Amino acid sequence: MPSLPNSGKLRIDDDSLNFDYAHFLPHISKCSTIHGHSSRVEIEVEGVKDSTGIIVDFGYLKSVVREAISKLDHKIFVCKKYVVGLDGGRLVVAFSGRDGEYRLELPASQAFVADFESTVENIATYISEYVMERMPENVTVVRVCISEGIGKSAETTTTRRRDD
Repeated sequence: MPSLPNSGKLRIDDDSLNFDYAHFLPHISKCSTIHGHSSRVEIEVEGVKDSTGIIVDFGYLKSVVREAISKLDHKIFVCKKYVVGLDGGRLVVAFSGRDGEYRLELPASQAFVADFESTVENIATYISEYVMERMPENVTVVRVCISEGIGKSAETTTTRRRDD
């Protein structure tokens, strides 16, 4: 009997892996006002099969992706450099955008504050790294593709760092 390959890939392309969010990108004229997106996540992992012949359980992988997107779903994404204050559980945000200065006050619980600008590329990286941190050691690559509307998507790959 021929030996089976020791490594492989799993892909989840499921309509339930989606989220909605609002954001602004002051450095891009068209996106410098608050606007929203409905996004869909596809994920692929690569790795070495364990003793039972699997890389990672589909159900576990899907639950980790859902956990990641639950932190983002129906939130206003804010890069922390635009946060100018926190007042009684309310986040104060200020930035220069199309047609002038913006100053927002919103419930902190409704914001996803990140170290990065909320581009689809950066959001894909966030999800990819989030998933990788929760995968078993035999998973070596996590690839995430996020659609941001019809015909627009970003893909990123996170590779497990090996200590030499």
